[in-house]
Amino acid sequence: MLAYVRKSIVMILISCCCTTLLIAQNLVLNASFEDVNICTEYTAPCAPSAWLSVAPEAARMKYLCNGAALQGQHYVTLLQEGRDNPDTRVYIQTRLSCPLEKGRTYRIRIYMNTDNYPLRAGIRFDTAFLFTESAVCLTSPASVELVENDVQKKLFRLNQPWYILEKTYVATNAATHLLVGNFRPPQQKGGGGYKNAQLLIDSISVTPVDGQQSCAGQDSALHNLYAERHRHTIPERYMPPGSLIHHLNGPSGCDTIILKDDLFTADRNSLNVRYKQQIDEALKNYRSDKRTRILLVGHAWQTASDEFNKIISADRAKAVANYLVYNEGYSFEDFDVQGVGKKYPRYDTAGNAAGDNNRVEMIICRPPVAKDTLRPQPLAHRPDTLIIPDILFKFNSSELNTAFYSSLDSLMKKIPRDGSIQLQVSGHTDNAGTTAYNNTLSIKRANAVAHYMQEHGLGNDIRQINGAGESQPIANNLSAEGRRKNRRVEIIIFYSPD
Repeated sequence: MLAYVRKSIVMILISCCCTTLLIAQNLVLNASFEDVNICTEYTAPCAPSAWLSVAPEAARMKYLCNGAALQGQHYVTLLQEGRDNPDTRVYIQTRLSCPLEKGRTYRIRIYMNTDNYPLRAGIRFDTAFLFTESAVCLTSPASVELVENDVQKKLFRLNQPWYILEKTYVATNAATHLLVGNFRPPQQKGGGGYKNAQLLIDSISVTPVDGQQSCAGQDSALHNLYAERHRHTIPERYMPPGSLIHHLNGPSGCDTIILKDDLFTADRNSLNVRYKQQIDEALKNYRSDKRTRILLVGHAWQTASDEFNKIISADRAKAVANYLVYNEGYSFEDFDVQGVGKKYPRYDTAGNAAGDNNRVEMIICRPPVAKDTLRPQPLAHRPDTLIIPDILFKFNSSELNTAFYSSLDSLMKKIPRDGSIQLQVSGHTDNAGTTAYNNTLSIKRANAVAHYMQEHGLGNDIRQINGAGESQPIANNLSAEGRRKNRRVEIIIFYSPD
């Protein structure tokens, strides 16, 4: 991961040197969403680096790479108003590379588009990340809003219009973070909501009007943002102080308590006071409704076999049930107990953080739900890889050979089209020729395959297109057969819920 961060830093610095002064001063990291995050939970490309969803457990940004982006390959879409519930919103947020200074003037520019919704985007500058447990309209107002009157230019990409909106803003307060979304109250209440109230954003820049801005800690800010790979739940460090309860879907949904290794006291005869108070709070309404069952899901992350981890995780969940039965007056009939081992990592799976995945999740849902609906999030299967061999391209070219379109079509049919996947397209070469030439050829071939996939309706599933050149051989380059195998494009299919 560190190598990935270093590579991203180099790419950003190179980009800064080759662009205008305005872009060079941009305080927004990964402003065009080109750098892709590999999320902790599913080891799949699921979000732009440096950007986080405000309500990750309820609704996340859609991160697309379907050829329609105005700059680069990627853009995001944010729900502006839910069709059934106009209060539903999707917001994204990031930390600025340098804080906004009170009284200083900044130029804000956004490349965006929208369909069947007013052309506008709200921006709020704040002093910390903001997380919510449901995707609702934020009560905090926008600091500034860009609307149709701020349009500077209209451009097209694949017949899709993109608008460049620009406005100056005098910072009313010092700020370190930026949030983007719709901060206005619902425009259409009482039904009849917008059919597709989506805001498409391709690029965001916040630049000081009066010159360069530098600050201490810029490199560490970039490193920390790019290293944040927790994407599907609210990170615990952002939960309210002392709170262990994750309230999902509001009072009529489910409460989840994360019980870790310090659940029991040293003598194993009682619960840690911190956990006991939280469990009592979550269960206070349970006794009045005996139809509800409590789901205890054990998770383990030991250096051992999958079967061992499954057994250990089940034992952890049973230990919690035993305590509640023998000490709190519950019955074993009140619980559904599962042990899932290493299937569902909630936290980082590398280094010292991996141990946090040793936990029991207590899930309490109201109103009553059937036993088979009380499940952890779907299992993310190991990714599959489809190989586009060198023979499908014209000799020493990135142009696909039309004579082999039928072979390509057969490969396309192997890719699921139910919206449950994410795709990465990676080009590779042998070691013949210069490194620069091979890097260029590999990305061109990857783009050619991605374009073919887009024409066959798979564009919205592509999250990343990259060229690795000669750096990732799968065979020995000393033989002609080995070099032939290394000249390839890989379509990696990630099975995840994003």
